[in-house]
Amino acid sequence: MMMIGKHRVVDPLAFPGLSRRSAIGDAVVGLLSTVFMVGASAGLGATATVVSALVGVAVMVRRSAPSLMMLLALVSALIQVITFDVAPGPSLLYAVLYYTTGNHPDFRVRRTALVVALVGSLLAAWVYLRAPGVDEVTTGRSLSDYVITFIGIAVLLVGGWTVGFIRRQRQSVEQARIAEQISELERRRLLDLYDEQAQRSSLARDMHDLVAHSLAVVVAQAEGARLILDVDPDEAKLALGTIADTAREALADVRGVLEELRSTESTADHARTDRDQLYARMRAAGMTLQSTQVGDEDAASPLAVRVAFAVLTEALTNALKYGDLARTVDVQQDWTDGCRLTVHNARSDSPLAPGGAGHGIRGMVERAELTGGTLTSAATDDGWQVELLIPARPEGFS
Repeated sequence: MMMIGKHRVVDPLAFPGLSRRSAIGDAVVGLLSTVFMVGASAGLGATATVVSALVGVAVMVRRSAPSLMMLLALVSALIQVITFDVAPGPSLLYAVLYYTTGNHPDFRVRRTALVVALVGSLLAAWVYLRAPGVDEVTTGRSLSDYVITFIGIAVLLVGGWTVGFIRRQRQSVEQARIAEQISELERRRLLDLYDEQAQRSSLARDMHDLVAHSLAVVVAQAEGARLILDVDPDEAKLALGTIADTAREALADVRGVLEELRSTESTADHARTDRDQLYARMRAAGMTLQSTQVGDEDAASPLAVRVAFAVLTEALTNALKYGDLARTVDVQQDWTDGCRLTVHNARSDSPLAPGGAGHGIRGMVERAELTGGTLTSAATDDGWQVELLIPARPEGFS
């Protein structure tokens, strides 16, 4: 990445998601390597000094500007070929550059770098055996000398590329495994949403049947009692009695439905079991998770328990998608006065699923509002934090 005037030029081959800290780290390492190599090359000639500077700068920009890195590496190699003046010290850093290309996310860069490493090893062996100072005898080299030199250089160049390639493949396998875990979590979440919606629909039907039937009877009896109140007071009393009985039965039925919803023991036990399974799935996906809980979850309302678990599932799923799995995800739950749930994770330089439409956060906010609570999801100095607050007795809720 370079600055031209006020415009920022980004290398199209730059590593995606590279943080400023990582880029600065590469620059510092490259700068130290440059200073050391240039100092060590003092007295060895201009070629060694120039090659040291070029390779050192290539190390500095190896991930932020791979195109410039490859250009500098090529120029430094050509200088040694043209001058027949080999700089062994700086040339050792080629292993770092080929490691970078082997670990590059673009397969075209990896493939091209491997071909260049093989061809470069052949050419470098030829140049090295004919470079002044390697041996006073520059003729009579045998094929075995050339092969041994080629193998040594190939171990350096192709070996560095291979190590980077293996790391890239391991990352790909790990990302595929975690992506599968995320898909499973998403599937389970959709099934939970479907079950929840089905329960709501069933509850709506039950309440409709109870209330609609009872009110229909009450309205009919009330109209009849009104019409016959002056003509036949005894019949009017019977109608009023029917109204009272119907209302009592409807009230009992509604209380029964609400009592089923308030089954705190079954809801809390179910939430604890699901939470343990959720933690196990997250840890199996590679997440390091630390959980602390205080207070009595059983004393909370079933709605608060369900919403807290749904928010926890969404927050951990987002941490798996966008967070740094090498660092611990911290979960804290406080049920002493309502519910306070906090999920904190570190951000990743290369998330498993970059981007996001934000539907998950909106869904968490809507769930929190159902309980009269609030939800915040925002970046912190060292990561991302989701915080759910559900009051014990929210205003306007019973």
